[in-house]
Amino acid sequence: MSSLSLGEISKKIDATLIGDEDLLVKGIRESKSCKKEYICFVKDKKFLSSLSRSSGAVILEESLAHKIDFDTNLLIHSNPYLAYANLTEVFVKKYDDHNEGIESKIGQNVNVGKHSSIGKNCIISDNVTIKDNVSIYPGTHIGPNVVIHSGSVLGSDGFGFVPTDNGWQKIFHLGGLVIEDNCEIGCGSTIDRGSLSNTIIGKNTFLDNQVHIAHNNKIGDNCIIAGQVGFAGSSIIGNNVMIGGQAGVSGHLNIGNKVQIGGGSGVIKDIPNNSKVMGYPAKDLKTFLKEKR
Repeated sequence: MSSLSLGEISKKIDATLIGDEDLLVKGIRESKSCKKEYICFVKDKKFLSSLSRSSGAVILEESLAHKIDFDTNLLIHSNPYLAYANLTEVFVKKYDDHNEGIESKIGQNVNVGKHSSIGKNCIISDNVTIKDNVSIYPGTHIGPNVVIHSGSVLGSDGFGFVPTDNGWQKIFHLGGLVIEDNCEIGCGSTIDRGSLSNTIIGKNTFLDNQVHIAHNNKIGDNCIIAGQVGFAGSSIIGNNVMIGGQAGVSGHLNIGNKVQIGGGSGVIKDIPNNSKVMGYPAKDLKTFLKEKR
């Protein structure tokens, strides 16, 4: 992707620049992994502790500027989240052009069904089976021995908007989707690409029909997820997790290893390793059963 100067960026997102207006940046990154050639944003003060000290520039509120204790460029904005949303719109064309310039790589023994499509800049590994009417968006990587059933949509733009006085400002998603080895994706399932980093489905994980996984989720290895389960964005799901049908998992949660979540449950807080939960809101299974007597 071609680069933009911080001076250009500050004008496009209506921010006040404190720093080097000639510094060129390639794009946007998450605050914890941002490097010198990228820009990130701090939505509020709780994200300061994870901010990368090598960030090229940081979008943040003026009240937080004095809390940055390392040398970086600052873009001051009254609403950093809105500024970030506007910046994704600046970079989305570069993202699309980048994908369009790279042909997809298709491995050996890949079977593609009728009316299925594979976008540019995808990697489809060996022994992948893609059934009918599947849509695979640009920037999706699929590992070997994966089966994708009919009607699934993989790597689509995530669902993100910022409220403004003039309506909703769309957040364009600039990450990708990675489905690792030996997975199976059920009919009619939808998995969004990441907003900045990748959405990831771990090895040997199996999704039933009509499962939705939103942007930035990291699903571990050896997980079983039953039909109509929905995940909001940016949660981390451990290994060997089992989730019953029609359960819902809120965003920005950490679900431990070997967790079992009962069908129809609503998960709204972190769950430690080896837990069994059920109910809405989800609670320890023994507690749930006692309350039902």
